[in-house]
Amino acid sequence: MMQIEDGKFYTTRTGGVVGPVRAGPDGTYFWLGRTYTKSGSYHADGESSPFDLVEEREHPLAEAKPAAPQENILQFFAYDHLPPTMKEVSRPFGAMAENMVKTLPRNPERTVALRKLLEAKDAAVRAFIAK
Repeated sequence: MMQIEDGKFYTTRTGGVVGPVRAGPDGTYFWLGRTYTKSGSYHADGESSPFDLVEEREHPLAEAKPAAPQENILQFFAYDHLPPTMKEVSRPFGAMAENMVKTLPRNPERTVALRKLLEAKDAAVRAFIAK
């Protein structure tokens, strides 16, 4: 049986987030005007309620992962919109750019490498369409 603890977060029967709950002086627990028993029941008589606490969970902000910074230059390596023959020329450059962003630390040298790769891709496309 689950036992409520002061300062922790819980999920309700309907999937809501409750917490941090605070221990009261009489063995009950509180959160935003709601009172819970030590076992997580909303009603003292144990009658089922949508507000019953059914499991402990992490702090909601602990689940939020910071978004990875965007590399604006990657938009210029897109190739899905190109005709099939041009797509084949551009695809390896796009794959290399994505690999560089995934594997190299974000710093000025990575930016230079991506810019030079973009220049190389542009030159390859021009070489392909040159008459």
